[in-house]
Amino acid sequence: MNMGRVFAIAGRIVTQFRRDKRTLGLIVLVPLLVMALMGYLISDDKEPIKAAFIQLDQGMESPLGRISLGDQLYRELGKQKGLTLVTYHTVAEAEKDVRHGKIQGAILIPAGLTNHLLSQEGGELSLIVKGTDQGTERIIQMSLAKALPVLARNKPGGAAGQSQIGIKITALLVKKSLTNIDYYAPVLIVGFAFFLIFLLTSISFLRERSSGTMERLSASPVTRVEVMLGYLLGFLVFALIQTLVVLGYAVWVLHAEVAGSILLVLAVLTLMVIGVVNLGITLSFLARNELQVIQFIPIIIVPQIFLGGLIWPLETLHPAFRYLAQFFPITHAVAALREIMLGGAGFADIQGRFYALLAFAVLMILFGAGTLRKQQG
Repeated sequence: MNMGRVFAIAGRIVTQFRRDKRTLGLIVLVPLLVMALMGYLISDDKEPIKAAFIQLDQGMESPLGRISLGDQLYRELGKQKGLTLVTYHTVAEAEKDVRHGKIQGAILIPAGLTNHLLSQEGGELSLIVKGTDQGTERIIQMSLAKALPVLARNKPGGAAGQSQIGIKITALLVKKSLTNIDYYAPVLIVGFAFFLIFLLTSISFLRERSSGTMERLSASPVTRVEVMLGYLLGFLVFALIQTLVVLGYAVWVLHAEVAGSILLVLAVLTLMVIGVVNLGITLSFLARNELQVIQFIPIIIVPQIFLGGLIWPLETLHPAFRYLAQFFPITHAVAALREIMLGGAGFADIQGRFYALLAFAVLMILFGAGTLRKQQG
């Protein structure tokens, strides 16, 4: 083995990367971006989620004064870092805000709870949730799980009565018990579809440019609009096939719940696919080779996965990140599919998400057409 030749090959690779300023920038900036996001997301520095607290228990009088276990629970829950309580006076008002996403849950203290618990008759709290987002619901349940043992120890009778305090969970939108597959199916469908279609479109269009096809089309009578529509329809066929494969596997093999219209699911995914296809076409003009296309993934896809509500609930993120997430198509696609597949929502319930995806698709078409015009000009 000739080490001189080995070092010569290695030197050529180093020189090649050193001359490629864009690749060097991505090599340095992408890990910093990902590590900064991960550092924030896995830290305890999160925003508390909002939950309603409905106090219907009047407490009871004792020789030591008035006792209200509901008030004690309110104080204990107020000490939980991940939860902010908002006082509501009626159940109907709280349920309305839970449905509309203004709050993430409602804790109901029923009338007579203190009397029942102190009489060793047992008692039950009610937790009202939307039922389509495990992340926020789990935070409320964990806060209750930390507060209830303290409440049980503070009441007369000591910890022996701890098991008498139960929690009844009511899901407003979900009519049946769901599995982990049901909860994660919308995330998997959107995430895989977005990732695979982005790769398919950007790399394929880059090869079209590298092979000289674009230059030959520029010299032909074909107009820019015809070129754009031709590429869009061609890539869209295979992108939709990929999407249908992912959706079909989730529904018919994994038996994911689809409580709403499958046609509405397809409409949401189709809008997202149109936008992603044009996003891939646009970004392929900024890449010189497949390596640079791959390096766009941490910039385009990773922030959407981290900040789009796929892993961490949006409500726990900093307001700036929540605002940024509203510009991500993945945010709206996942939220819409959760509402449709888990909650059986109709178009009226997800029309805001639908129009956001429509705006994304139109914007990406305009960007793609503008980039193509610039390249051909």
